Amino acid sequence: MNYNSSRKGQKMKILNRILIIIFTISLFNNITTSQWVTTTSGTTNFLNSVQSINAVTNYAAGFTGTVLKSTNSGQTWSALTSPVIANINKVYFPPTGTATTGWVGSASGVYKTTNGGVNWVQQIGSGAFSDIFFTDLNTGIALRTNNIFFKTTNGGTNFTQFNFSNNSLVQGSVISFAGGSNLYLLAVDNVNDTTFVFKSANTGDSWTQIFKTPGIYFDMEFINLNTGLMCGSNGTVKITTNGGTVWTSINAGTTNNLLGIEYASSNIVYMVGASGTILKSTSGGSFWFPQLSPVIATLRSIQVFPADDNGIIVGGGGNIVRTTNGGNIPTGINPVSGEIPQNFSLSQNYPNPFNPSTKINFAISPSYMNNGLQPLVRLSLFDIVGREVAVLANENLSPGNYSIDFDASSLSTGTYFYRLTAGEFSQTNKMVLIK
Repeated sequence: MNYNSSRKGQKMKILNRILIIIFTISLFNNITTSQWVTTTSGTTNFLNSVQSINAVTNYAAGFTGTVLKSTNSGQTWSALTSPVIANINKVYFPPTGTATTGWVGSASGVYKTTNGGVNWVQQIGSGAFSDIFFTDLNTGIALRTNNIFFKTTNGGTNFTQFNFSNNSLVQGSVISFAGGSNLYLLAVDNVNDTTFVFKSANTGDSWTQIFKTPGIYFDMEFINLNTGLMCGSNGTVKITTNGGTVWTSINAGTTNNLLGIEYASSNIVYMVGASGTILKSTSGGSFWFPQLSPVIATLRSIQVFPADDNGIIVGGGGNIVRTTNGGNIPTGINPVSGEIPQNFSLSQNYPNPFNPSTKINFAISPSYMNNGLQPLVRLSLFDIVGREVAVLANENLSPGNYSIDFDASSLSTGTYFYRLTAGEFSQTNKMVLIK
């Protein structure tokens, strides 16, 4: 037996084990310290659109005819047959279907698939289309990048052309569904730096201009007939609560272009944009706080399914990032003893002041057990003006003593307040972050 060869082989085995351990630790660290994490898309093409059909099935599309599909909640993606070599601006599969029938709107027409993107059929053969929306598998609208849109009531076999505006400078950008037969349409006049909002109460048969404002806005979404948001250049954001006739400007805390909006619920909203910007609101869009982004590329489109849980964002360079916890700052909730406390309590964090990590202890009493049900425990962090900037815990916990390790790396120096609510109990303490 060759002694030197044996020792060399043992050293290689030890080295391989060390490398595996290092890789595992780094992978675990990436998973546990990131709000959003990157996933491999298999392309470097700019991705304009993403859609979540259900908890596991997602589609994405972008430049040079790129269409991608994921069947495991966005963890991995596979390339589908390209329907066209032109850039695709929107991919849409009606939720009422089986995730196999859908459309894409491209820079050179509209295409349909009935087998999950294996094959595509051209339905409109000319013109650039910015958005597509279908209420079901039959009724839908394809919006041109001018003042024209096309409507179908038979799944795209026939489309009828309409004008939503008589102004030829107005270019359609986004369609937003507000329930029933109600649609909103965002359009821009780039020559005069003006944005318009139109409304239809009959699924697009007729439109009325209800608002216009200086500036360029890129996306608009309504959560219901009254409440909606629009976002645009230089971090501009507007909100309406009266159906779009009056809009109020909101300070989102950024000057980056904001390109995409997603309502996860009536209270939880996301926006994405240039330089990897990810913003979240837990107040329906009135206040916003940044989330930690793993990329600096432009982020264009976001979907969250189900509400505030599994999220996917797509954008420049083929970047796709995802979350499984609503993008919240990850924390570890750990029981610290087997004793059952008699009262609820929230301890002062330590160390305090801190940089950037601290520990928060709290106690959950059995006094609020409702017929044996565990209370919903929510631990939230607020900035000095009362905006919720992080949710550290939001789950049902059994009575006991708990500890949370909180990493505030993504937050700025300042005074914050953390509040524990569980049943009828509520307590707020102050903490100071110094960097």
